Amino acid sequence: MKIGKTSAPVNVDNQHIDTLIGEHSSFKGELDFEGAVRIDGKFEGNLRSKKDGTLIISESAHVVGEIDVPNLILHGDMRGNTRASKTLKIGVKGRLNGDVEYTVITMVEGATINGRCSRLTDADQVKKAPKPDLPAQPKMEAVQTG
Repeated sequence: MKIGKTSAPVNVDNQHIDTLIGEHSSFKGELDFEGAVRIDGKFEGNLRSKKDGTLIISESAHVVGEIDVPNLILHGDMRGNTRASKTLKIGVKGRLNGDVEYTVITMVEGATINGRCSRLTDADQVKKAPKPDLPAQPKMEAVQTG
């Protein structure tokens, strides 16, 4: 983790947005997604993505819930435990209240994390990866003779 001053803002606009929750919108529930989701309004619930998904939380957004995504770009207010399995980028007004797991983190001066920070290693990624379904093993039954 590199800590220091940087004046470059975390980029939000170069990402193609598949889903937008607008500034005057409020959402409660669970969201599983692929691609990129941008939240400008209020979201209460859990957010999950597996296939290179990106979650963008803008400056006007307020999110409460658990997050498990590959990529997170945070410019607003987030309350809940967070897992960014690839990248976590926090902008100057980004506030994360909760424990966070990440592989690569970028924070600009002014960004805030209130919680424990843990860097994910390759071993952590393997442990948390879903296990493939194995074929059912035949059951052995005891047979009494005699």
